[in-house]
Amino acid sequence: MEKAKLEEFNHWWTTSKVDEELALPFKRSIYSEIEGHINKRFILALVGLRRVGKTTIIYQIIKQLLEKNVDKTNILFFSFDEVSAELSEVLETFKEVHNKDFRKEKIYVFLDEIQKCNNWENELKKYYDLYPKLKFIISGSESLFIRKKTKETLAGRIFEFALNPFAFREYLRFNEISEDEFKYETKIKPLFIKFAEKGGFPETFSFETDKEFKEYIRSLVVDKIIYKDIPRIFKLEDPDFLRVLLELIATNPGMYIDYQSLSKQFEKDRRVIKSYITYLKESFLITLLGNYRKGSIITLRKKKRAYPADNALIYLYKPTIDEDFFGKMVEVLVVNKLKASSFWKNSGEIDIVHEDIPIEIKYQEKINSEDFKPIKEFMKKFNKKEGIMITKNEEREIKFEKGIIKLIPVWKWLLEEK
Repeated sequence: MEKAKLEEFNHWWTTSKVDEELALPFKRSIYSEIEGHINKRFILALVGLRRVGKTTIIYQIIKQLLEKNVDKTNILFFSFDEVSAELSEVLETFKEVHNKDFRKEKIYVFLDEIQKCNNWENELKKYYDLYPKLKFIISGSESLFIRKKTKETLAGRIFEFALNPFAFREYLRFNEISEDEFKYETKIKPLFIKFAEKGGFPETFSFETDKEFKEYIRSLVVDKIIYKDIPRIFKLEDPDFLRVLLELIATNPGMYIDYQSLSKQFEKDRRVIKSYITYLKESFLITLLGNYRKGSIITLRKKKRAYPADNALIYLYKPTIDEDFFGKMVEVLVVNKLKASSFWKNSGEIDIVHEDIPIEIKYQEKINSEDFKPIKEFMKKFNKKEGIMITKNEEREIKFEKGIIKLIPVWKWLLEEK
């Protein structure tokens, strides 16, 4: 490991501060929670989709440590996304450069995109167990790789934070809208439309053209995951087909995943398709919902519904978005905000069941009596007293013999803190 490379990554060793372009002033909502764990013993892991701000949070934490007068040479950053190296190389070179004793000094070690480091989990475990004063903060973009290794090797030593694209509240704060202004529909609604269409990747918020936006999402998010990240971990015969599946799901949000049908459509082995869908899910590109059956494992065997992880993926692939399809994008927002895992299908269908509460999305001008039937059916069948309908404009409560159905406009519901 070249000393110059470490010095290049750790410019605060000479300047005593973090470059402003790296430690951006806006902080994600999860930042304070992460910061609260910075001086606890266990390893902190930041995992999530590419370009959602994991590395920015790392630099913000480093800046905070420097402002708290932590010795600048007791902070080490290294990105495996940019340089291939062994973890022991990085740490031993750092020790040599600054003549550090890992047993005596509190050292903060930030390791970005750690899954690209060979044998990282065993090396990390070794240093963690040998040197209690080392504090590791790691980041990674592939859920399956991170979790498989940590579960096997680092059990009891690691605490994971999942970073998603921006939520609507964060998007408004980023646009300097104060919470006092959240109640003004005329101010919030136009921002909601823009957020719902283009999603929550922060670097895209200032883009002025569709071409610029789509090129960013394609090249820096999708292509890097489809053609680099996933093939590096798994032996893929056809990364192009992985992209085809992603585009199919992005342009048909909420579609049922029927492996037999997809196998016939694409002339691929259903086991290959199932594996590829898993790769998309574990790389944070899609979300899968299973059919709700209280107290039954039947959910695991039923067809699942698939949603893109962010509406930016829809905007990338969908040439035109009409009012009806915009309603599907609203559904994606709700699924991802709740981190939903279940829908329900019987004679009727419920978009989401979350914490045993049925939630239906009806982004339309008028709600009629027929729209309430699936929620009422669910509430009766499972003896639930509350249902939620997320609407375009309507806000009221419907009372009937089994309970209450609350109607709330989607822009207002997204601003509720859950």
